[in-house]
Amino acid sequence: MKKLFVCLAALAAGFFAQAQDLNDIHLALTTVQDSAHFYYYVNMYPKLGQWDIKRTRPKEYGYFSEYTLEGKFDRIWLLSPHDAIIKKNGKYALFNLDTKKYTTKFEYLDVRFAWGGPETAPVALYSKTKDYEGWELVRLLDTDGKRTMEPVMTELADSFNFIARNCIKIFHDGKEALINDKNEVVVPYQYAHIGNYIIYDGVTLIDVQNEEGLYGLARIKWDGTIAEIAPCEYDAVHINRWPCLLEKDGKFAIVYDKYGARTDLVFDAVDWYPQGMIVRIGDKFGFQKWGKLKLEIEYDTMEIVASTETKNKKAIAATKSDGDYLYDTNAKLLSFTPVEIPAPADSLVAPADSLVAPADTLAKEE
Repeated sequence: MKKLFVCLAALAAGFFAQAQDLNDIHLALTTVQDSAHFYYYVNMYPKLGQWDIKRTRPKEYGYFSEYTLEGKFDRIWLLSPHDAIIKKNGKYALFNLDTKKYTTKFEYLDVRFAWGGPETAPVALYSKTKDYEGWELVRLLDTDGKRTMEPVMTELADSFNFIARNCIKIFHDGKEALINDKNEVVVPYQYAHIGNYIIYDGVTLIDVQNEEGLYGLARIKWDGTIAEIAPCEYDAVHINRWPCLLEKDGKFAIVYDKYGARTDLVFDAVDWYPQGMIVRIGDKFGFQKWGKLKLEIEYDTMEIVASTETKNKKAIAATKSDGDYLYDTNAKLLSFTPVEIPAPADSLVAPADSLVAPADTLAKEE
C-alpha cells in the first residue's frame, strides 16, 4: 500500500507532546467538557484507592449530577469527553464515558498518549499476552455520531513515543523508526537515532545518526518516504534553523536546498541570522545568503546592526583596511567611510649654520 504521509507537524506547540509518564499525577486531565455543557471530572482518594468519574452540569444549563464510573481503581485519566484510561491491579483498559462500558479488557501493561491534540489523538497500549506482545495503536474515532475504535498493531517495538499528534517514534533492538497514526512507516528501522523533527518552508527535516555515531540529514517526502539530504558522515547536524548546517572536523557546510544542495565544507564559523549568514574562513569574514556568497570573504570584521536606512531596519556593517562599509541585507552598498590618512609631519627644518671660521693654520714665525 502506498504510504500516505500524514505527519504534518501541527503549528500549535501543544501538539508536540512527548509521551506522558502516567505516574505523574500533575499530567492527568481531571476535568473535560462536552458540547452539551456536561462536565466529567475525577474524584481522587488515592489513600483509599478510590477513583470515581462524575458527570455534572451547572445550574444555568439545568443542574445534573451522576456517577459515570465508581469503584476501587489504581488511577483514572480522562482523555476526552468520550474516553478514559482506567488502571486496576497494575493493568490498563479504555473506558467509554458515553456507553459506560469498557472498550478493552484489563490486559495492557503500559500506555502512551499525547495531550494537547484533538480528542481523536491516538492512544498506544502495550499488551503482553499469549497472542500478542507489543504496542497496539488505538485511534479513537467519531463515526456518524458514535464513538468507535480502530486498533492497529504497530511494527515490533520495545518502546513508543509521540513526536507529534500523528507522528510516533518507535524503538526496537537499538534502532528507531517513525510511523504515523495509521501505522504507516514514515522512517523504517535503519538509524540508531532519529533526532529533531522540524518543518521549514514546507520541508520536514530530521537529523539521523548511524551506529557509528555519525550524523546525517534527511527529508520526509509528501508520499511518506524518506530521502537522505546528507549521508551519515558528519560530526553534527544543526537543523534548529533553516538553512541548516553540517559540521565535520571543525568545518561547516550550509545546506540551503531541500534536495540537498549545499556549500563546500570550508567555513570555520557560521553565524545564522534571519537575514542571512555571516561566514568566516581563517580571520576573514563574508556574507552568505541562500547558497550564494553575497559578500566575498575578505573583511576583517562583520556584524548585523540596526539601521534606519533599510526597510527591515537591519544592515551589514563590515570593515577592511581601507575603511568601513555598510550594506543592506541584499549586499547592496549603502555607504563607505574611508580610513583617514593623517597629514604628513612638517619636514622642513632650518639648516644649521655650516659656516665655521677656519682655524688659523699659519703659525707666526718668531
